[in-house]
Amino acid sequence: MRRKILLTIKKIGINGEGIGYYRKKITFVKGALPDEVVTCEIEEETPKYIKAKLLNIKESSPYRVVDIRKEFLECGGYALAHVSYSKQLEYKRNIVIDAFSKYLNIKNVENKIEKTLPSPKEYHYRNKNQFPVAIKNGRVVAGLYKEGSNELVDIKDCIVQHEHGNRITEQIKSLIARFKVPVSISKRFKGVKYISTRTSFYNGDVQVVFIANTKHVENLDKVVSMLKRERIVKSIVLNITDDKSHLVMGTENINLYGPGYIIEKIGDIEYKLSANSFFQLNPLQTKNLYDKVVELAALKETDIVLDAFCGVGTIGQYLSKHCKKVYGMDIVEESITNAQENLILNGITNCQYSVADATKILPKWKKEGINFDVVVVDPPRTGLGSLAKHLLSTNANRIIYVSCNPSTLAKDLKILTRKYKLRTVQPIDMFPQTPSVETVVLLTK
Repeated sequence: MRRKILLTIKKIGINGEGIGYYRKKITFVKGALPDEVVTCEIEEETPKYIKAKLLNIKESSPYRVVDIRKEFLECGGYALAHVSYSKQLEYKRNIVIDAFSKYLNIKNVENKIEKTLPSPKEYHYRNKNQFPVAIKNGRVVAGLYKEGSNELVDIKDCIVQHEHGNRITEQIKSLIARFKVPVSISKRFKGVKYISTRTSFYNGDVQVVFIANTKHVENLDKVVSMLKRERIVKSIVLNITDDKSHLVMGTENINLYGPGYIIEKIGDIEYKLSANSFFQLNPLQTKNLYDKVVELAALKETDIVLDAFCGVGTIGQYLSKHCKKVYGMDIVEESITNAQENLILNGITNCQYSVADATKILPKWKKEGINFDVVVVDPPRTGLGSLAKHLLSTNANRIIYVSCNPSTLAKDLKILTRKYKLRTVQPIDMFPQTPSVETVVLLTK
């Protein structure tokens, strides 16, 4: 029989769980908030930690939001939806402080960390969804998995997705059911695995992507025919995924309708976004993020900028009017193709892009006599990896590090601060209702 314990929650964890201490051992309780006294049940205990299930709240936090629909509490995608927004911002700053305190030997590091910059929208701020599809009790469902299980929770009117994406997703579910489009519920079945929509906050246009493990999806043409009647749907794509890959999307796209992309705009820069393009998920807050990068970069007209992990060229092109030249690279070929198309779209002539691994092309550029004044990096969640040491050799005056993972950011800064001084740390809330926090850091020589 599992033990029940009474616990006082002290702080928030990096995944949004409450953290308390039972007999001096760190104890994680999903759904509990700091300053709450809760009854919970021990589900897992190791020599280092305890995981416990929240049973009831004896003393509730004044920052708890109670009118949240059940499905948003069950899924892992909305881990702070039960917290008032002002408190979410405070928790996110604390997550950054905890990561920096753990990995960096900097005295009073919290004094360098600014208050979290709030998002212009707390709800319906997200431009893209990527929902797995299943058949449940004879119904077509799409949404997110219940945490720690294979049970798919049907998500309707998602609190973080753009309203257009929500409406079109519901319509697609209805059409898949109506035309009996095959759904791949396991590798043994051929059909649609995921529904993805991306909405432009610039003009409201929607791109629909059906992700399937076959090129021949029966009756999908009937769904496409109906979707084409929707004024806001401007692009429909079939993406072919490999069941052996751990990635959701494959590299092969079949264009079913429209130009194969939609247009997003940040500030005065337009971006073509195709099915596989990486793009920030909160476009309204992205402008604030890029404005912060411009401010910290303090560019001069003579500066040469390196835009590592450039994606479709978003940050570099936003910076381009403030400097002499931008060099960008990315390992995803389609992203570089989009980046070059975006140059033409915006009439920008001082950006140069390469399909390359940064650790390989940087030494090549150095031999060619290209020296960087400012480096901007926006790596994936895994951080810079071996690129961190390579950046030390660029001898740039400033490094702007944009991160979506405070832990890998802090680990990379441990290397970068051998040569650079940590000047500014600005947490930015790109993802309200979740514990995720974006951080922009300025390092100077």
